[in-house]
Amino acid sequence: MATMIIRDDVLWARHIEGDPDLARRIRALPADDAIVLRIEGRPVRFRKMRDGRDGRPTAGVRPDPAFAEFWKALQARRGAMITVEPEAGAVDPYLLSLSATLSEWNSPEDAAAYDGL
Repeated sequence: MATMIIRDDVLWARHIEGDPDLARRIRALPADDAIVLRIEGRPVRFRKMRDGRDGRPTAGVRPDPAFAEFWKALQARRGAMITVEPEAGAVDPYLLSLSATLSEWNSPEDAAAYDGL
């Protein structure tokens, strides 16, 4: 299980300690791709940030709007160490390929209703 110290409004790969594979996985995500991480045991969906205007890669993820309140509440604990781990279970490549095609289902309401099924 990895840990990180809350330092920013964004979860940066370089702040993850104890799981270099997870940090590499975050760095390798294409811009705007989703990743579900368990923060303090709670699943939270993040989206990879876009690369900088000058083309430099950005190794950070932001929480989806549906999870923004939980993430904002954690900001009150800046400087505290929290646990971070990848969500258990494999991602179905077929469903992942459909996510771009069925974009009308990519709303925070649908995510809240159907996540975990």
